[in-house]
Amino acid sequence: MQGENITITLMHVEQRMSALVHLHPGEAAQAVAQHLSAGGSRVRARLALHACRALRVHEPAAVAIAAACELLHNASLVHDDLQDRDAQRRGRDAVWRSHGDATAICAGDLLLSAAYAALADTGPAAASLLAAMHARVSAVIRGQCDDLALQGGTLACLHTYERVAAAKSGPLLVLPLELALRSAGQAAAVDDAERAGTLFAVGYQAADDLDDVERDAVNEELNVVAVLAASGHADPFVAARELAIDRYRQSAAIALRLPGGCGALLAEQATRRAALLSGEAAAA
Repeated sequence: MQGENITITLMHVEQRMSALVHLHPGEAAQAVAQHLSAGGSRVRARLALHACRALRVHEPAAVAIAAACELLHNASLVHDDLQDRDAQRRGRDAVWRSHGDATAICAGDLLLSAAYAALADTGPAAASLLAAMHARVSAVIRGQCDDLALQGGTLACLHTYERVAAAKSGPLLVLPLELALRSAGQAAAVDDAERAGTLFAVGYQAADDLDDVERDAVNEELNVVAVLAASGHADPFVAARELAIDRYRQSAAIALRLPGGCGALLAEQATRRAALLSGEAAAA
């Protein structure tokens, strides 16, 4: 799905998200509109649309799946910013900063509820897709709780770091592929999609940590560089970069094996990010 086709379909996704969160106008809906208007790459929507097109899922269901995945992701961002007290999101004040804590909770809840409503447009498969989405949301909540529990302490176990990083963001990266696969009757491939998405999430978190070492140290948040330093690595920055590159490459290899080429966009993203990190390593 390239060029004009994906632009038009993404426009339909944006329209569907807006309609779902504006059923009852008010401060929460206004806060959500402000948050969504700040943009974002819509990676999860793109992954869903690409996978659905590759697997020949009908466009209305594809739009519904893409909208659900993006609404969930944005719900997690609104709540994460509130919990972490991050004041900025996409160059603007975070929802809690502009509208207050209580409205931020309501805005995140509205996005979450809208995500479930979006899947009502997927036809006979809706019940199984809703159950699958709940399972992924439950996993994300567990990961977020584990991450919060580790704040303020010293962690020297890389395995624990990867487990928490995978649980925090992996499920919502897996979800676009999983919903597309289940809609197409390809549920047997969900395990491979989960491995690809989980590895991508670890790579992404490790790469992101490289940019946030000082901030995370001040806020006493989990960071792979600090974990590697605590475990005795002579150069934790290099080790963190190598970890991110390796996980991205593993993710790409598995994604390319998914049915119908539905994981090709995830593989492309992983390969590009690994190449950028390798270039940074070479330049250093």
